[in-house]
Amino acid sequence: MIRTANPNDIPQLVDIWLRASMLAHDFIPADFWRARAQDMAQRYLPSAEIHVLEVAERMIGFAALNEDHLEALFIDPEVQSFGHGTHLMAHAMKLRERITLCVYSRNVRAVSFYRRLGFQVVEERLEPLSGENETLMLWAQRQEGAAGQA
Repeated sequence: MIRTANPNDIPQLVDIWLRASMLAHDFIPADFWRARAQDMAQRYLPSAEIHVLEVAERMIGFAALNEDHLEALFIDPEVQSFGHGTHLMAHAMKLRERITLCVYSRNVRAVSFYRRLGFQVVEERLEPLSGENETLMLWAQRQEGAAGQA
């Protein structure tokens, strides 16, 4: 089930974010992520539109949107690779006509995941907080039937 997050969910969402971030971004020191957990809990998540994925009444992941930008997509490391991220992204893609996102370029698994969903690379740039390169990606719904109409 996918539902809208409420303020009581924030601590568990931060826990999922922290564990998944450290696993997916092992090229960045774990202390970098730990140092940002409070900002995530108090600043970033409360200002986003968050969609929580629950399985058997357990929160296992979330997607955080800010307008048409996907700020975060994280699945609990214990249940990754079972299609939960795809399920959350399909939900987000139904809600928007276009979505942009940034992903660390060295996170090859994530870049490949988004490419499979139809995202295109827009540019590579430096993410200033980590000093790592990131890839800006874009997905847009196809305007079916628009070509050739007068």
